[in-house]
Amino acid sequence: MDETKRRRLSLIWMAFALAMGYYALADGFDAATGELLSLLVALFGVGLAALYYFNPGDVLSFN
Repeated sequence: MDETKRRRLSLIWMAFALAMGYYALADGFDAATGELLSLLVALFGVGLAALYYFNPGDVLSFN
């Protein structure tokens, strides 16, 4: 996977994570199950963004 595509996907995942974080925290935080799940999904999005951006061990080359 070329670097331009990886960085574009990283930005998409980061935007998704920010949107989910905003959704979870927009009306305040009360530790409800839905909010915790939304924050977990946002954290997952940040992890995927980091994976696409840094590409550790050239894991996304698929060679």
